[in-house]
Amino acid sequence: MSTSRAGPAAAAALTLCACASHREPHGPLPVRNQHPAQLTVLHLPPAATAPPPAGELRARLDLAYSSLFLSGTSSTASYAMDGEYLRAAVALSIGLGGGVAAGLELPAAHSGGGFLDSFLIDYHDWFGMPGQARAGQPRDAFGVAAQSRGETVWSIESSGFELLDVPLAVHWQLLDAAAGFGLAARGGVELPTGDDARGYGSGELDASLGLLAEWAIGAATCYGHAQHTFAGTPAPARAVGFGFADVTSAGLGVEFQLADPLAALVQVEFETSTLRNLGLATVARDHWLLWCGLRWRAAERWAIEVGFGEDLHGFVSPDFTAWLGFTTLPGRGSTGPR
Repeated sequence: MSTSRAGPAAAAALTLCACASHREPHGPLPVRNQHPAQLTVLHLPPAATAPPPAGELRARLDLAYSSLFLSGTSSTASYAMDGEYLRAAVALSIGLGGGVAAGLELPAAHSGGGFLDSFLIDYHDWFGMPGQARAGQPRDAFGVAAQSRGETVWSIESSGFELLDVPLAVHWQLLDAAAGFGLAARGGVELPTGDDARGYGSGELDASLGLLAEWAIGAATCYGHAQHTFAGTPAPARAVGFGFADVTSAGLGVEFQLADPLAALVQVEFETSTLRNLGLATVARDHWLLWCGLRWRAAERWAIEVGFGEDLHGFVSPDFTAWLGFTTLPGRGSTGPR
């Protein structure tokens, strides 16, 4: 897909704000870019502006599965990415009172050749979409590596299970969305618990600052977020004098009710590339991603979420991500913040 589709997609998402008949918002999907290099950089996910009430603990389990295929070369650099990547994470947040909450996430990854190549080749053929020359390559293979001036600056070793870097975050509500417009500030650090030598961490302490916004348009709720992360550089890259670039991201989303237990969500996110110092167009482009999903309230305090992510700027991001989440929700009639 091309960047020319990013603007219309965002406009379509906001137009949907007028389509709902009943509003009980619970926030955007906490999805993120699954490019393996971007995953080494702290990313505070999209969220509602209201934290949990004081003393309330909320929990999530998220699973994101992506197909990876990208390659490019220049006179001084090369990048190749072929395989499939699962990121699983348990996230906890607790209200501290005064509009403040603290949270942590425990993420892990599985990577390998996977099984989706034949399906995705047919999928791109059926819809006339560019397949990035995937059809001419071996099926269900794995390999991710970036090289600069003959040196490997970063790569991933296929693994059955790897702990990733652990994010810690603080959320502070500045304006209550119940008054018409919500605003929150947040910040976080990411502990270098992942194995950066194998491609599963930054090897350094990342730090991020950002803002959240929330407002109602008609019967639906719209969300915005922006943040900047000071990225760490994995040891293999530092050893050859290569630095991962800081990442700036921003996004818009809308949540609207289809029926009492079911909500639809559409989100668009922009993100700069942490590998742009490689000097290779394939990995230097900005990332644009479109997410579409559903949230079903399965019980009074639990919901199931499903989503699908697609790249809007071709030849840079994973071109397919399936997402599944299980999350706690505020009880109906709760007097605390949503």
